[in-house]
Amino acid sequence: MKKNFITFGKSILVVSILTIINMCLLIGAFCLPTSPMRKHLADSYPLIEAEHPYLQWDQGYTSSMLDGWSEFTLYGIAINEDAPGTAFEKAMMMYFIDTYGLDRDASVLQYARYPDEYFEQSIYPRYWNGVVIFMKLLLLFFNIPDIRMINMFIQFALLAWIIALMVHNGLHKHLVPFITAILFINPITMAMSVVFSAEYYPMLISIIVILIYGKEIDKLEGGWKIFFAVVGAVTSFFCFLSSPGITLGVPLVVLLWFLGEKNVTKTVISSSLYWVGGYALTWVIKWIICTLFTEHNLIENAINQMTMYEDTANPGNSGASFIDRLMKNLWVYKTPAFILLFAAAVVLTVVMAFVYMKKKDDQRDVIAAGSKMELLDRIIGYGLVAMIPFAILIGLGNGYAYVHYFMAHRQLSIAALAALCVVNVLVMSLSKRKK
Repeated sequence: MKKNFITFGKSILVVSILTIINMCLLIGAFCLPTSPMRKHLADSYPLIEAEHPYLQWDQGYTSSMLDGWSEFTLYGIAINEDAPGTAFEKAMMMYFIDTYGLDRDASVLQYARYPDEYFEQSIYPRYWNGVVIFMKLLLLFFNIPDIRMINMFIQFALLAWIIALMVHNGLHKHLVPFITAILFINPITMAMSVVFSAEYYPMLISIIVILIYGKEIDKLEGGWKIFFAVVGAVTSFFCFLSSPGITLGVPLVVLLWFLGEKNVTKTVISSSLYWVGGYALTWVIKWIICTLFTEHNLIENAINQMTMYEDTANPGNSGASFIDRLMKNLWVYKTPAFILLFAAAVVLTVVMAFVYMKKKDDQRDVIAAGSKMELLDRIIGYGLVAMIPFAILIGLGNGYAYVHYFMAHRQLSIAALAALCVVNVLVMSLSKRKK
């Protein structure tokens, strides 16, 4: 019990220090010159004028939809050189360009192209919006098409690195479920969106850390709990609440593989709780700092917003039930390509399980359950992982899960991943018993 309290205290301290450091980086970003950022965004006009704010690069597939409204809200924050106050106040209040009658992308483009005109501004202080740090740095040197291409190169390089590390760590047998989850997230859409990348990068980097430094972290008292608290904190600081659950669910499953699927249920519960704690604490720190040191009562604002999202009688709430939210998100994957993908993944998972079990020279039998209790532990553990997206869809209410289904649905990739893991465990267990 004492060790648990020490780990809990350490995680609070680490998350708090990390959040303060990130805040200082964010304030520093608001000290950078905005003129070159504004110019590079203005140079992006052919792309901005050609695209719809909610472009689907593959028409009919919602997973290919971009969130241009959020993207250009943040781009507007990044290039804004007329926001009032100090760098600290700008970092806290997040002033963006808000022109009545124009879509957000057109509004920001107008601001970038006509620096002498007056433009209305609004604030978006509820999130940290830490991704603005990278937007500012990139816009100093590149336009938006450049940023997208660079983003794609880096993300696919990281993905290739992860696959190589999985093979190096003897986890090649899990490549089918992992790649399936990545395809459900849709890496092309991730590369085209800085907003979505704010969650995709923490997910990819967390997996790389697990595969490279996993043995060292495992030796530390409460190492994985603190690790997931940090991952939750980083997600909370940088994301715009698109699909934050992917930074928990996917790395967590990779960790279970890395640890040989031992104590699955306990690991899932403890890691998830610490991730939620790190995420929530980072968010709350923003509300407290903003309330204490600015004129804006962000705590009251956040409470009112959460009440609206959960109160179906509120005029600002869509009134959708949980079933409505669930079906709205599930129906994104009711398309021939994703149905075929999941069916093929199930077949390949079964085949790979039998192939692995027939290898006489492979002594690392980490998947086939050695006892009924181990089998039950793995099924329950993966079942809990599969529930992560549904818990998020319930917890964040209609304003997120129903209205923003076009980005929230990506968290269902976690359920698909967990389902394939259960298939893998069951097939290997049955195969071993037949021997």
